[in-house]
Formats: sequence, C-alpha cells, structure tokens
Amino acid sequence: MRPYKCLNQSIFSAQAFHIEPIRDEDQRAIMNIRNEQLYHLRQAEPLTPEKQAHYFSTVVADLFKQEKPSQLLFSFFENDVFIGYGGLVHINWIDLNAEISFVMKTELEKEHFAHYWTHYLNLIEQVAFEALNFHKIFTYAFDLRPHLYPVLESCGFKPEARLPEHCWFENRFYDVVYHGKINRNLHFRRATQSDARLYFDWANDASVRAHSYQSQTIDWETHLAWFTQKCADPTCLMLVFENHLQQAVGQVRIQNNPEQQAVIGISVDAHHRAKGYASKMIAQAADYFLQQNPSAVINAYIKLSNPASAHAFQKAGFSLFKTLDYQQIPSEQYTKSL
Repeated sequence: MRPYKCLNQSIFSAQAFHIEPIRDEDQRAIMNIRNEQLYHLRQAEPLTPEKQAHYFSTVVADLFKQEKPSQLLFSFFENDVFIGYGGLVHINWIDLNAEISFVMKTELEKEHFAHYWTHYLNLIEQVAFEALNFHKIFTYAFDLRPHLYPVLESCGFKPEARLPEHCWFENRFYDVVYHGKINRNLHFRRATQSDARLYFDWANDASVRAHSYQSQTIDWETHLAWFTQKCADPTCLMLVFENHLQQAVGQVRIQNNPEQQAVIGISVDAHHRAKGYASKMIAQAADYFLQQNPSAVINAYIKLSNPASAHAFQKAGFSLFKTLDYQQIPSEQYTKSL
C-alpha cells in the first residue's frame, strides 16, 4: 500500500467500510465505471486501457511523492470488496478546502446509491476534517442526479449555490449545484491562569452582559480575583473550547456543590456565533462532567428573553424542568443528568 506524504495514516474505516490510497489493481474497474457514467462526469470522451494505464503511471503515481498534491484519491471497500473510488480533488492548501468526488460501480447505483454515498462521505470527512484539518469540503454536481442532494443534506452538507446553465451535455445546458460542509469539530481543555484576559474579554462582551443575570460591566481587578479563585476551586469545571484551527471559540463553566446540584453557564466568542457551536459545547461539557459525577444533576437557568440559548440547551439534551423567577428575573430551568 502506497502512503500519501501528507497523511499520517492510510486506512480510514467505519463499520464494514474503509478507504485506502487508490490501488493500481483497481484501474480497469475505475475505467469501466467512468466510461459507463460519462453523463455526470467532467470527462470528454471514453477512456482506453492505454490512457488509463498512462494516467496511473504518471499523474496518480506522482501524487504519492508530493507534500501537497492537488488531489488525494482512494479506493472504497465494503467488507474488503471494491465498491468504487473517489477522493478530495481541486485541493486548495491555502484556504484549506477541497471538492469531493465519488463514483461507485454502476450496477450498485439503482438500489444502493444513498447507502454507499452516505458511508463514503463519512470516511472522506475523516480524511478532510480529522487528518488534514481542512476547513471546508464541497461537491460540484451537474444537475442530473437530484437524488444525490437529499443524501448530501442528510450528512450535514448545505446547498450553497446554483450556477444556471453552467455545463453542456447532449445538446443542452444544465445547472451546476454546489453543496458544502464546514469543519465544526471542537476540542476542549481546562482553563488556566493564562486565560484570564480571554475570559475577561468574553465576560464583558455586550451580548454576554445583556443575557447575564448580573449585567453590569466587570472591572479587571474583580475579574482577576474571581478567575484565580475559580481556577483553584476543585468544584468548578472551566473548559475552553477550540476549533480545528486552535482558535478559542468559547467557554463552558459548571459549578458543582455538595448536594450534587450543578449550574452550567456558557459564552461563545463574538466571531464564532451562529455557527452551531453552542449546543456542541454544552453537550460535550455536560457529558464530560457527568462521566466524572454520575449522580449529579446539571441545571441551566435561562432568561425568557433569550430563546436562542434555550434552543441550544435543548439541542444539547437538556429538558425544561420549570419556569420560575430566578434572581427575580422570569426564567426557565433546564436540567440534564445520566
């Protein structure tokens, strides 16, 4: 198996499926697939065995030698049986994005199109978002296979553009449809004293203060004393969330007490709002806390004037417990436990 220089692993797998760097022994099968499916491919004429062999011995072979190749091609298998091939093509190493390509054996398309596309997308996303830390992947499809769009959207891809009459096929112009997916992977770490200024800026953000129960601006000395005390408090879990580019996205704080009734709070950096991070941060922090405190109940108190926050907590698995006046402000209490 030939490895790609830019990848630390060659096999990406899930359940019965895996992809590995494109194999020479699959070139004839790939040629047949492409010749049978010319109608939706950017291929002007049928391939011949000679042209296919030349392509593999030159273009494909050279991909394995490059630090930043223009494409990464993979053979796709179910239970080690070759199903099709695809990859990341037209790679932009500056903007960290790439187009997805995939074709399967023609005889499998009628009954298993959605099944194989779904599993393939899961695997190629591992390559793009986890192994390469790319920011975005997208598809560029001639508007000839509308049954592809529900599959893409079920996997988190969003329709981004339609280019009217953009490609010519069989004496007619067809639209081209783009679907894209952005890397929203998150990881967290515990806050340290070096995060004091970061938390200070987040705490004094106008939107954060407006939705807080104590809405007045916080001065630096007060904040620093509070932050130092919380970092040293064993009953306080303070987590900083970062995206795939190691940019700080926001924070979640869970304060526990002897009765195992914990209170959770969250803030998202102004530059990273409306990207779907909040519910993921809440879910990851709550699950991490409950694994360490399995008998605990986590409470979230949310102003009735902040429905977006309530939605994020519900999406993260919290349930509405009751409506109340929390600190004399009309609020809802949401809870989560194991």
